[in-house]
Amino acid sequence: MKRGWLVFMWALIGAVVGQLFGAALAHYVPFLNYHIPLGMAPATIDLNFLVVTFGVSFKLTVGGAIGLVLALWLALR
Repeated sequence: MKRGWLVFMWALIGAVVGQLFGAALAHYVPFLNYHIPLGMAPATIDLNFLVVTFGVSFKLTVGGAIGLVLALWLALR
């Protein structure tokens, strides 16, 4: 169980670092900042006394995907 959380944290850190490198190097290597928006639009449930809004979105860039793959490779080797 503990290894699963460790792999998840490696993947999250790798994706974030990859996003940062992709954004920093976008001027020199533009394809690193290309992205695919993933997620769902916000959905609202209004019960007159309670309003709940659900929604999630991700922006996965090429740099983030490279960082994610490298982090998973390091975590699982």
